[in-house]
Amino acid sequence: MLSMLTAQLPGCSFSTSVESMLSPPRLTVAQEQIYRALQTSAVSQISLKYPKSGERLSAFIMEDFDGDGSDEAVVFYEVARNAADENPLRICLLDQNADGTWTAISHASAAGAEIDRVDLERLGTNPRMNLIISYSMVDGAEHAAQVFHYENKLVQSLEITYSVMELRDLNEDGTMEMFVASAAKNSQPATADVYALNERGKYVLDELALPETMTDVSRITYGRLPVGTGNETVPAIYLDGMSGATSVRTVVLNYRENLTMLYADSADRILNTDRAGGFQTMDIDGDGEAEIPVNMAFYGYSKPDVLMTNWYVCRNGLLMRERSSYYSAQDGFVFLMPKRWERIVTARQENDEMVFYTFDPQAAAVGEGDAAEAAEPQMIEPLLRLAVVTDPVAADAMQSDGYLLLRQQDSRYYLGRIEQGGKSLRLSPSELLVSMRFLQ
Repeated sequence: MLSMLTAQLPGCSFSTSVESMLSPPRLTVAQEQIYRALQTSAVSQISLKYPKSGERLSAFIMEDFDGDGSDEAVVFYEVARNAADENPLRICLLDQNADGTWTAISHASAAGAEIDRVDLERLGTNPRMNLIISYSMVDGAEHAAQVFHYENKLVQSLEITYSVMELRDLNEDGTMEMFVASAAKNSQPATADVYALNERGKYVLDELALPETMTDVSRITYGRLPVGTGNETVPAIYLDGMSGATSVRTVVLNYRENLTMLYADSADRILNTDRAGGFQTMDIDGDGEAEIPVNMAFYGYSKPDVLMTNWYVCRNGLLMRERSSYYSAQDGFVFLMPKRWERIVTARQENDEMVFYTFDPQAAAVGEGDAAEAAEPQMIEPLLRLAVVTDPVAADAMQSDGYLLLRQQDSRYYLGRIEQGGKSLRLSPSELLVSMRFLQ
């Protein structure tokens, strides 16, 4: 028997926020001096605010913004709310005096309720350092960002709202761009935007309207995309976006001199990428190119009770199928089906297991009326059983019954049993492990 166990820390469930459970970090001597100067400049009681993610998790940002050899300080803090519509979140710039003390230079109002992350980055070809602050809003559905730079005080150069935002060298020219996708509003469609600064410090904006079927963007994925007939590839941007209340679609973009739509669903194509929201675009086979999941009924079924997920790559504005799989969004794994199983292996749900069978492709599901809708393929012999259980006693019992422990994560045990049928189609234990992709 082959067994593989990945140890994980036990999962925890919190009923209160992290901020209410953790004590603020102990301040350094310099931070304590800065904090006292901030208190002196404030008109009411203050409390420090910390970013929730990213590499910069401190309420204090120390940076030589003006290039004079000494650091300035930026501090995030919150004041007591005086009015119901007042945002208590603030940003303060402080400068160090010759005697080592600190003086507050300027205060600015934040554009959101909580600080998601903070980045210091040059954008485009302009050499100035930008302070980029991302926020979540009160309702949690939308985000905002502010971009500041230093001119003896903090100067805001940009404020935007967005659904998703990332800083990335999109065209691989050695400079960073800000990529933003925003939801449709009123009569305006959802958009994808690229912001960069030119040599004069002016924003160069490239905006692309997304298809009307996509009302919002939930996820950005990047990957290489082959072009031409040689080995050349270009970077591609894959956007998973909302289409209706529970569905998503995918568009593929490229950015060189401007944003270009490489693929979008259209009425004149039979295939489209519409699917349930849990099915995400990703590099499923690890080749550096992202694949788009498209669902259909498993082979032999007359209706999609059991879904097979095909993975498509973009080629010259069209989608080409790369792999087939079983994708459990609920349990967070994908089983990539071997290519030798193509069109001769299907699957069936049996109790809490997914069982893969050889089937007779000539004996198609038949029947009339309701019987036709409920018809299943004619199964021949089982090849593989996959199960996910949360009871450690049940997991031990299944291993005694020939199941392999493929992974343990949190309270879940992922198990598989290779059946004896189909000698040429039978998986080896190592092939089964390689075919599993765990998404959590």
